[in-house]
Amino acid sequence: MNLVFASGFFEPQKLLGIEYFRGLPEVYRDALFPKVPVDAHISERAPLLAQQIQQRFPNGDIHVIAHSMGGLDTRYLLAKKLLGLDQRIKSLSTISTPHRGSPVADLLLGLIPGIDSAPFQRFLNRFPAVGSGALDDLSTKAAVTFNQEIKDAPGVRYLSYFGFGDTSLALLPTVEFIHKHGRTEEERTNDGVVSLASAKWPVDLVEQPWTADHLAQIGHNLDSLDLISRFDHKTAIARVVRRATQPAAAAAP
Repeated sequence: MNLVFASGFFEPQKLLGIEYFRGLPEVYRDALFPKVPVDAHISERAPLLAQQIQQRFPNGDIHVIAHSMGGLDTRYLLAKKLLGLDQRIKSLSTISTPHRGSPVADLLLGLIPGIDSAPFQRFLNRFPAVGSGALDDLSTKAAVTFNQEIKDAPGVRYLSYFGFGDTSLALLPTVEFIHKHGRTEEERTNDGVVSLASAKWPVDLVEQPWTADHLAQIGHNLDSLDLISRFDHKTAIARVVRRATQPAAAAAP
């Protein structure tokens, strides 16, 4: 089983000994956890992702589990047919990927006039990618163009997941910001970075939302001294893997 775990925007796959997908390399020892630059555009990240996948898995079917921006990287890879991987990747499971952009990116890029971004900036400045050009790709405006140009690849199963609630104190400001500025209930429901409306792809989620904010979905909690989330992300990811790798009829929740 050729599994790839594609990471998102805020942090690299490993920082100060802590994995992006916390504890998953120990669970999925044969999987690939590729390293892409956190401060690069999707058009730069995706070819590097493709190269690492092709090098690690030169043969056989592939299933990609992607969190946040990693889902956009993989969609780009598939649509552009990089290294012919669109013929071998059989499923892409996206977890809180901003398919329709993130209001937080709009805020930091100054696209929402009259809003003081200082409270949000103090938290987000902890992450090296904030302030980079990569942020442009995550705006709601950029998402419109991206979705017009990047079409789903035939033969690939696209499965989307999302979580919200049990929010860490660090993400409360952005949760409240997105909730305040959403126009619909699905735009207001969010994990501190991505809304439910943005995470659903292509049409709906494949299971009910998890009780986890954007960081808890991959096992992190910035409020805790050990950074470990209360959310059982390993069990949730096991469901994602099972559904992705089994035939649709057999992959019951």
